[in-house]
Amino acid sequence: MLSDVEALVLLEAFLFAAGDPIEKTKLADLMDLSTQRLDLLLDQLKRRYQIDVHSALRLSEINDKVALSTKAELGESLSLLFDPRNRQDLSQASYEVLAVIAYSEPVTRSEIEMVRGVNSDSIVSRLIERGLVEQRGTLDVPGRPGLLYVSELFLADFGLKSTQDLEAVDLLMYDEVSEYADEETERKLKKLSEENSDRKLEETEDHDVKETLVIAIDGPSGAGKSTLARELASRLSILFLDTGAMYRALALKALRQGLNPADEAEIQQMLAATDLDVELAPDGQRTFVDGIEFTQDIRTPAVSQAASDISALSVCRHFCVDLQRALADRQSLVLDGRDIGTYVLPQATVKFFVTASLEIRARRRYEEMLQKGENGNYEDVLLDMQQRDYNDSNRALAPTKQAEDAILIDTSGRSVDDLVEEMLDLVKKRANVNLNVPDRD
Repeated sequence: MLSDVEALVLLEAFLFAAGDPIEKTKLADLMDLSTQRLDLLLDQLKRRYQIDVHSALRLSEINDKVALSTKAELGESLSLLFDPRNRQDLSQASYEVLAVIAYSEPVTRSEIEMVRGVNSDSIVSRLIERGLVEQRGTLDVPGRPGLLYVSELFLADFGLKSTQDLEAVDLLMYDEVSEYADEETERKLKKLSEENSDRKLEETEDHDVKETLVIAIDGPSGAGKSTLARELASRLSILFLDTGAMYRALALKALRQGLNPADEAEIQQMLAATDLDVELAPDGQRTFVDGIEFTQDIRTPAVSQAASDISALSVCRHFCVDLQRALADRQSLVLDGRDIGTYVLPQATVKFFVTASLEIRARRRYEEMLQKGENGNYEDVLLDMQQRDYNDSNRALAPTKQAEDAILIDTSGRSVDDLVEEMLDLVKKRANVNLNVPDRD
């Protein structure tokens, strides 16, 4: 049996010699290892590359495959090695076509044309030529149109394991869509834009009557978003929307019906017959599914695992985002995340972008792990958080970023009480609503 050192050397050799992504199961067979031990070795190798500042390599995971690749920050320099024609930036239209394929795969050329309102055959052909898109099989209808998917090269270039890692994006939010749309689509988009403008004006005029307040809090992991959101909601006596509970409740329903939480077709059918709702209670949020309260039953390990699976489904993401928007239309609430102010609730009354230094955020997360009795060390947490920050902020579609009208809040070295008092003052100044906030004793 190979020692860990010998196995790591052999693993690195296989990955280097393979060149292209190689399936984990094939690696395990070649090295005569269990999949569990292979995963541990891959994790060690990945961390070694992350820690070694003198190494140009990183370990990339794509679906169920792994490969050695160069670190992202070297991309511009390495591009000098290749044909200048292959170094040209993609056009906005190409990005739009890529987005349609990535979010809808498998998809046909005619379906892409329906979304964009213009023939995209030439763009698809160029994307196939560049290796970012590939055709796999045909649709079983007259004419047998080809089925298009994004390629493993696309996933590697965008730092994704699979298209399931893509964040939900409303393609109609891209201003450029109307530039290429046909006349009818452009007319509809213009009408929709005018209706949105009229609605925003009406909401602004009616704030003092409706007295609703929607607060969006975004920011990187470990910045203190949830802590501040809960405390702010408590001080304002409004709902703190626990989005995790929403996914957990849906996962529990799936388990009780004997469904696979990772099967998009099964979950889509379930959601079509699901009524999910939440309400504010003295001890927090109460979550209801089809009129039955699930609040006390959604914190088990089995539900946690199922929630992780179901939340990765785009159909579930859209279902929950639609509900979050509906809730925000009818009641005051505080919601935290990474794209609340830019995507989920772009019309929020007040937006905050909460941040802190990387070291402080990593220390907070590490201390949380210790309190829960979890194993780990600060250096690993720091590296993981640094990589997550990079991935989130450099994501091609819907990156984590501060909304233009969001207020920046730095939580480094400050107490929760101090921060909440500042945020309350800012809410009073920004929001055209009547606030009766009790003073802190």
